[in-house]
Amino acid sequence: MYQKLIVFVQALAAVGILVIAVISLMGQSTSELRIEMREEFRSSREEMRSFRAEMQEEFKAVRAEMQEEFKAVRAEMQEEFKSVRAEIRSFRSETQEEFKAVSEEMREEHADIRADIHDMNARLGRIEGNSGL
Repeated sequence: MYQKLIVFVQALAAVGILVIAVISLMGQSTSELRIEMREEFRSSREEMRSFRAEMQEEFKAVRAEMQEEFKAVRAEMQEEFKSVRAEIRSFRSETQEEFKAVSEEMREEHADIRADIHDMNARLGRIEGNSGL
């Protein structure tokens, strides 16, 4: 009977040792898992920081490119505006010159018409004077 009790105690001790071994193994794997998770988290954080820095650099490059393009378009538009403005001034000057020329012609024609009317009135006066009306 003692022998069965000794075997039972030995079996119980073996089971206890096995349980302790499993628990300590789980504890080790848990701490290893925790360490591994921390490393993964740090790695992910570094990747995110790197990605963010990359995106910021790309954004800066795109922004600089857009600003350069905007400056080029703006300069082109200013040149176009200056050209159109010069054309308008030229057209305005030409129109004013034409208007002056037409006005001068009309003054001359008006003066000619007035002279013709004056001559007609003078002739009419002579005719009336000669006919005794």
